[in-house]
Amino acid sequence: MRTLLLVTVVALLGMAHVPAEAAPVEIPVAAEGARPGPGGVASLDQAAAEARRRRGRDPRAAIVIALAPGTHRLAGPVRLGPEDGGSAEAPLVIRGPADGSARLVGSVRLDPVPIDPSLSARVPEAGRGQVRAYRLPQAARAPARIQAPIVLNGGPAPPAFEVFDAEGAMHPARWPAEGFAEVESGDGPAFTLAAVPRTLLRDEPDLWAEGYWRWGWLFEALPVVRSAPGGTGARLTLDRTPYEGIRPSAPVRLVHALAALDRPGTWWRDARSGILLAWPRGGEAVEVSVADALLAIDGAAHLRIESLRLAMARGDLVRVQGGRDVVIADSALSFAGGRGAVFAGTLDGGLRNCDVTATGAEAVLLSGGERRTLAPGGLYLRDSRLTGFARRQPTQAPAVTLDGVGAEVSGNVIRDSPAYAIHIRGNDHRISGNEIANLLAGATDTGAIYAGRDWTARGTVIAGNFLHDIRGDAGHEVKGVYLDDMASGFTVSGNLFLRVDQPVFIGGGRDNRIEGNVFVAASPAIHVDSRGQTWASDAVSDPQSELRAAFSAMPVASAPWRARYPGLASLLYDRPAVASGNVVTDNLVALGEPFRFTDGGSEAEQTLARNRGPAGPRPDLPALARSSVRPEDFAGLAEGTGLRLPTIPFARMRRERTAGAPFGR
Repeated sequence: MRTLLLVTVVALLGMAHVPAEAAPVEIPVAAEGARPGPGGVASLDQAAAEARRRRGRDPRAAIVIALAPGTHRLAGPVRLGPEDGGSAEAPLVIRGPADGSARLVGSVRLDPVPIDPSLSARVPEAGRGQVRAYRLPQAARAPARIQAPIVLNGGPAPPAFEVFDAEGAMHPARWPAEGFAEVESGDGPAFTLAAVPRTLLRDEPDLWAEGYWRWGWLFEALPVVRSAPGGTGARLTLDRTPYEGIRPSAPVRLVHALAALDRPGTWWRDARSGILLAWPRGGEAVEVSVADALLAIDGAAHLRIESLRLAMARGDLVRVQGGRDVVIADSALSFAGGRGAVFAGTLDGGLRNCDVTATGAEAVLLSGGERRTLAPGGLYLRDSRLTGFARRQPTQAPAVTLDGVGAEVSGNVIRDSPAYAIHIRGNDHRISGNEIANLLAGATDTGAIYAGRDWTARGTVIAGNFLHDIRGDAGHEVKGVYLDDMASGFTVSGNLFLRVDQPVFIGGGRDNRIEGNVFVAASPAIHVDSRGQTWASDAVSDPQSELRAAFSAMPVASAPWRARYPGLASLLYDRPAVASGNVVTDNLVALGEPFRFTDGGSEAEQTLARNRGPAGPRPDLPALARSSVRPEDFAGLAEGTGLRLPTIPFARMRRERTAGAPFGR
């Protein structure tokens, strides 16, 4: 007993010399209009510099930059590099209050000034007394044009001049105010429009034309360099020819014309005088974006951005280049001229529990890992809500772009945009447990989840998702999962497709597995064509084609690739034009056509087994198929069919109430 007591005393004395874990060092940041308190600073830039100094003194310190409730304005991006961040045990944290009351914005607020009579005289009758004038700060007067051209393969979304009122993003005044006009004729970069008001073209140094010049899947916006009245309309010339030319009856509109400033929510800028004219909604004050980005993170590691509202940058809100373990959590990102968050060349990071809305282009880009070695990047988007994306660029700008290797998109709700949900490039991604709905209105020849033109972009799994209400209107056709132009090696398993046109569309590809899905009022459930043998044969036979170039770019004969994708190295010697080896099994199809084979697509080239309808009648099924959005209503359809369905999480497929920033639910 005496020995035990002695051991206990010695142990307690030893514990007394173990230092307690130090509390995080907090650097408070005062909001706009407030003075910094003791130990606080006036801006996020100053806080980052102070954190850098403290980290230099104690590399193990846990540091929190705490933004006070209110607005924090930036004229340019806060830059964080390798010397910033923290450690795996003590990451640098930049956060606001848990209720989301701290706003980090890249805008300036403007109040009205008297309007110049010469400009007032040009305002349409409907806008007189409603349109207000604002004097722009120098940062908002440049560049001379309101945006850069929006074109196919034009690179990342360029910074754009944008204006915001109490209801959100406004748009440049345009004609027609709703919808589009039709091109009468086009020749190179020149085209003719009928019924253009004569006043529309007067003294407009920054006039734009935008629309679907040749194809319904491509929206382009280009500056007008010449205009002249012609007959009952006008002849206009763009600064370049749109992709593959201008077709007669193409839907286009003219943008940024003072004579079209005739309704709320619109604006016009005179860069020469530095005057903005706008018709704001919900009060006279407006804000204009001036910062190209809010956070530019290059090479930093172990960084957390939490409980913030980030908004109103000309380009991307948050850019992360290189580095690792950078996480945006419990935050709302909105009103970017470009993208919400970009992770490029980064490892082991991403977004969780975020709202990303009203971005000009994509909501999120995740590109990480090394394709040549198939090393995964570990990037992710989890439990988030993505809505209203592609606001400025309604085509070629999905909610999420994936590239590289091994990204994860899980538990999100993606909805309410004219654009598509996910563009897949690269290998071995996982897309699971997402709700994807109400997309592609007015779009054509596109799909909610898209991949194409690369035989080597294999290994991605699309599983356990709920896709619903994705349908084309008159003259437009859309798809659910669109494996375009020889996309191969995908697994589509355990998904519920409800009211989705052409829910799984295999466009010439091979080695895809379509297993254990449920299709309700979604027809034809599975499409297979062999376009490489017919109208797309050049893509297969031409060594210079995009498809062949992508194949040549990857080391398909290397050990990692041979181990991961057996047979890929010999693809060019194995009837590459033929859509073959697709496995379609155990799928349930209700109230729809099960299969369609066209353009040389052959059932004999695939493996088809146990694809069936419900075992017995369900009197309530037609009504549910018309209006239900509850996956549970369809959970029992496979009973008695003998299908080998995977465990489909019907009860958890509806993500509306669980995804997104906590303060936004």
